[in-house]
Amino acid sequence: MNHINALQNHAHVSHSDRRSRYGFAVHLLARWPSAVGLLALLANTAGGLDAHVTAMIIILAAMCYVAAAALGSRRSGWWVLAGVVVAVVVAAVTGLDSTTTLLVLGAGFAVFGFLRGPGVDRRELALQTLGFAGFSVIALTAMMVNPLLAVYLAAAASLGHAGWDLAHFIRNRAVGRSFSEFCFVLDIGLGVVLLLTAWNALP
Repeated sequence: MNHINALQNHAHVSHSDRRSRYGFAVHLLARWPSAVGLLALLANTAGGLDAHVTAMIIILAAMCYVAAAALGSRRSGWWVLAGVVVAVVVAAVTGLDSTTTLLVLGAGFAVFGFLRGPGVDRRELALQTLGFAGFSVIALTAMMVNPLLAVYLAAAASLGHAGWDLAHFIRNRAVGRSFSEFCFVLDIGLGVVLLLTAWNALP
């Protein structure tokens, strides 16, 4: 009888262990946006990170929020990101300024959204447009000042946008949570790396 009870207990423990491992694996798979954000962070910091690149990434991220709000689809964030990355590459190849391209695209999406009429949450679009304008001003300023101040401004823009990502993850508005989670990991990573770079450069 004791032997049977022992076998039953062992089977119960094994089953619970398998369920625990399965649950952990499911949890990890659910965090794929964070993994993609880490990969993007590594790709952008592998050869060293500068304020100009970070500032441009922040403009791009803010532009994706505007575009998703203008299109009225939270799921469009990833598609917009893919299309904008292609546009930036094409701009670089053809000699166009990548930053100017992002600014024009962001403004274009905002105008498109306001002209669409029904089907667009104008308050949300207005919020995203203001966010895009604000982050773009900080990012552009970082591209024009001395190197040390540029690092701090770009880091501030990046960490500020990480807060923006977190707020939208909680609100579940404008973009999908997978996109805001991805952006949060990338943005906070860029900000921290820039600050560490600046502090290590201090005498």
